[in-house]
Amino acid sequence: MGDVNTTAQIEFQNNIELQLQHKNSVLWDTCEEQQCSGSEKETVKDLIGEAEDQEADERHGDLKETDPGHDRVWIVKPNERYFNKFVDGADQLATKIGLTGGYTMAAMATMHRAWDSAILEGAYGPMLMGKDGITTQPLPSTMIVPVMLGGVSGPQRMNVAKVRQAKLVLDQAFNEADDPRYMALSAVQADDLLSEVQATNGDYAKAFGVRLDADGNLIGLLGFNIKRIELRNPKLRAFKRGLTVTPGGYTRNPFWVRSGIRKGVWNKLRTSIKDQPQKVDTRNVFAGTTMAATRTQAGKVGYIENSEA
Repeated sequence: MGDVNTTAQIEFQNNIELQLQHKNSVLWDTCEEQQCSGSEKETVKDLIGEAEDQEADERHGDLKETDPGHDRVWIVKPNERYFNKFVDGADQLATKIGLTGGYTMAAMATMHRAWDSAILEGAYGPMLMGKDGITTQPLPSTMIVPVMLGGVSGPQRMNVAKVRQAKLVLDQAFNEADDPRYMALSAVQADDLLSEVQATNGDYAKAFGVRLDADGNLIGLLGFNIKRIELRNPKLRAFKRGLTVTPGGYTRNPFWVRSGIRKGVWNKLRTSIKDQPQKVDTRNVFAGTTMAATRTQAGKVGYIENSEA
């Protein structure tokens, strides 16, 4: 016994891809993408540094070399993340049932979380740098907006002052004005900001670029596009790794410019429905992805610490 007939296999793959495209990952389109080959490590960017101009201070003098410095960012191939469910024939996983049933939806949701988690892991994690990609560079402390900001004393919840500081941090790092900016907020932080901006007049909201959707959800503030994702979701791998919450229990809400995160894709989506010849009337439903992400420069990604108390 081999694969289910070709028509059923193609129908399954097309449908799961259609659903994934229809209900896109929250973060997939917020960063750059790079197709990776079969190698274990890929170059992401070659960085040319800052240089000072030279002065021609003597007649017929020798030219002085301008050395801006050079560095390189790398991304490493991860292990495949996958969903795999064995289904006994007694469960009657006919093709049409499988396409619309719970296992297909579970596979879709699993891939969504894997993509978003990989992007978050790249945002919070260190960059691999240097000629051979063996030097690690953690996220700089200058790109962290502290939890105490915006209040008289003690840990503060999300507030407009923190968003202003995030904007200032990106501006002072010389990020381009036309590079789209994003901020990931859980429902708690989005509600904190919404309650603050709603308490002000219309002129304030206009000046601070407050944008709401038709349902009253906050989707933009101070030039940031707001992306809603529950950073404390226990099914999110980035949360389980302790990246989205500080050891002190404060939520880390990342902010970034689009060029600041690069996702490397070895295989965006691999799917199959297969009979299992070693078992009696058993098939497995499978979906897998192989991708990772990294920050591309020190001044393009940061995060805001927020209390939820």
